Amino acid sequence: MNKNILILLLLICTVSGLSQPKPAVKKNKKVNLAFIPVISYNRSFDAQIGIMASGYFDFNKKDTISPASMVSFSGNYFTSNTIFFGLFNRMFFNEDKWRTKAAIGYGDIKFQTFMEMPDGLPGLMIDEENGEFVDYRTMLMFLYGEASRRVLGDLFLGIRFTYSYVNTVFDSDYVPDETLNLLGLGLQAEYDTRNNVFNPKSGMNGKIKTFSFFEALGSTETYHRINLEYNKYFTLGKKAIIMARFYSAVSAGDSIPFNGQNTVGRDDLRGYTNGKFRANQVYDIQSEYRWSFYKKWGMVAFTGVAIATDNLKGDNYSGLLPGAGAGIRFMAIPKRKINVGVDAAVGKDDWGIYFRIGEPFTR
Repeated sequence: MNKNILILLLLICTVSGLSQPKPAVKKNKKVNLAFIPVISYNRSFDAQIGIMASGYFDFNKKDTISPASMVSFSGNYFTSNTIFFGLFNRMFFNEDKWRTKAAIGYGDIKFQTFMEMPDGLPGLMIDEENGEFVDYRTMLMFLYGEASRRVLGDLFLGIRFTYSYVNTVFDSDYVPDETLNLLGLGLQAEYDTRNNVFNPKSGMNGKIKTFSFFEALGSTETYHRINLEYNKYFTLGKKAIIMARFYSAVSAGDSIPFNGQNTVGRDDLRGYTNGKFRANQVYDIQSEYRWSFYKKWGMVAFTGVAIATDNLKGDNYSGLLPGAGAGIRFMAIPKRKINVGVDAAVGKDDWGIYFRIGEPFTR
């Protein structure tokens, strides 16, 4: 069967499942539950089956200011023998004076990266005529946590940490395998005026986050990561909004490992899933239109552009990488304004399908 036809059928089945008269939401309970099945196809990972599930609750019933806290689970299996599962927690308490996040997960991931294959040491190039995709397998275990305190108005300051064990084996004689123990410590600042943290209609959210990995603390390599994120929401009447976004991920240091680099796509600019555009630094801008067109149903349309480069001199520069797509939404938990949905997007010589609980860029 043609892959595009298969994808269309899978999308129709998924959306039809969301519209059944008995949605996976428990009303008037202490915990509101929502889930979405994941049935898809990705040309990098092949066929996919999985589930995403989230529970939303009030940490303190007497606290009417804090947003709902959340616990979620994601588990996926691909016919390429890739598996990934993770447990995530997000807490708001003490009248939204404190915010915390935690995550733990495991993955056995078979993926690919694009590399030049010269006579010397392998480098990274974007021109496919001078390089090739190299398959690799990564076994990953990770633990993550952060805590922030409201210090002045809508400004939050906090600390964060992560630990991961990563073992990557390349299917190439030219690329050395990589085994890493990475313990990272960092700081973060967030300014948040959104009217709703899970489904914003107005306001803005800006974040600066850092991680530093030091050999002296047990990490295999010493390097640094800086993430900058800015989201602005504009209300258009009662049923539509426009979101504008800027995002950057920068890894800096004398010895940045393969798994310390950044890739265009993943959970940011949709439309890129094959891992081709990878470098030390990634930048993107994008916009999204969201429209509630009928009762609990809505749709989104989005577009953006990204670049990848190893440094400001332009080494390993990707050129402009446009992406665009659209998706459908169903409000599974009206009390919490929680949507579930699916997006489809295309990029430069690439495409992707994305299932989600909640809106993008609200983690």
